[in-house]
Amino acid sequence: MFVEQSTVKIWRIRFVFIVLCVVPTICLCYFAASRQSAGYRQQIADKASKILGKQVQIEDLTHPRPGCLELSGITVAGQSLPSVSVVIAKHEIRLAVDGFLFNEGVVPFVVGLIERWLAEPVQFDKDCLIDIKNFSWEGFGSSGNSRVRPLRIECVSAGSGRAIRFFFRDSDKNEIRVARLLKDGLRSDVGEEYVTEIQVNTSEALPVPFIFAALRKSGGMHWDLGDQAVFSGEIDVSNVEGYWTAECSGRIKQVDLAVTTALLSAHLQGVAEITVNNFLWSQNRIKNIDCECIADRGEIEQVWIDRLVRILGCRVDEAYHHLSGSHARSFQRLGFGLVIDSGGLQLRALPGRSGSLLESQGLPVILEPLQMVTLDRLAWLLSGTRPPAVPGTDVTAWLLSVLPIPNAFR
Repeated sequence: MFVEQSTVKIWRIRFVFIVLCVVPTICLCYFAASRQSAGYRQQIADKASKILGKQVQIEDLTHPRPGCLELSGITVAGQSLPSVSVVIAKHEIRLAVDGFLFNEGVVPFVVGLIERWLAEPVQFDKDCLIDIKNFSWEGFGSSGNSRVRPLRIECVSAGSGRAIRFFFRDSDKNEIRVARLLKDGLRSDVGEEYVTEIQVNTSEALPVPFIFAALRKSGGMHWDLGDQAVFSGEIDVSNVEGYWTAECSGRIKQVDLAVTTALLSAHLQGVAEITVNNFLWSQNRIKNIDCECIADRGEIEQVWIDRLVRILGCRVDEAYHHLSGSHARSFQRLGFGLVIDSGGLQLRALPGRSGSLLESQGLPVILEPLQMVTLDRLAWLLSGTRPPAVPGTDVTAWLLSVLPIPNAFR
């Protein structure tokens, strides 16, 4: 009798041990093995690809603790990321990226991802905080613009509003903000009406191609200033029901004049710097431009000089006539101030230049005009036809559609 009871107890204990110890251990081993499998990595990569809209590849994946992923050997949108740490909470996702090179090929992907995050709250239903330890611009501007910096990106939502903020952690005064808000908190009969706002405040060089990519839906023709052009200053843009309003002041450096004039019938060569004292755009039209442009060396086609005299009323000086007869001539300084508003166009020389707009071999070529001209003459200047035709080209047709409405037509 004693032996039978002992045998039953032993089997009961063994059964309890198997159920409470062996089975959980086997399950945990299976779970751990599955989390290290290629199939699980591919599952995570496919999920990331669906969210980002680009193919994602992951070479290695580990779970150091619950809710945390350590990824390595990642490739997304042609960008190789050595390591990424992902921490997933109930209402937030935190990503720590070791390094990121922002080049021209990445611009459309990043801008598209920003637009999707702002417009798809169901797909992107959590706040996101991204810390990039080593961030740099690649191929934009000077070597000083490519130095490595720690960048933070904050993607947050509050009610119907969603916003993204970019700033360097070692200088949070330089930042970019993009927000999408429900207009006046109201809904129309056709659906929700949103206001999109973009604010840039930076004393450091920001690539102009990146700014143009962010404003690609503004309805304007974004003039190509070259891949190396960089901007520093302030930009404030808003879009309400498809109508864009923008105000800008700052400086654009390393403007490639050959690229800028590529769509025109006559060309320039050289590198220029543009100081924007004020640029105001409202209701999809230019309201005011006040800027200065300086180029210290380059080449200008003679036809430009002739048009400036004939169309804008510039005055000729001692070096106006080009004895060599070549269609292009070199210059040592090109500098002017430009004001465009509803009153017309005013072209002026910069202070200390004795009225000279263009100098070649130390001599003034043309001087500033004595009076303002009507805005249609700017289209004549760029049309490239003789006699000048309006619109003449696609560029001048667009220009006429966005120039300020003259006071005479108000």
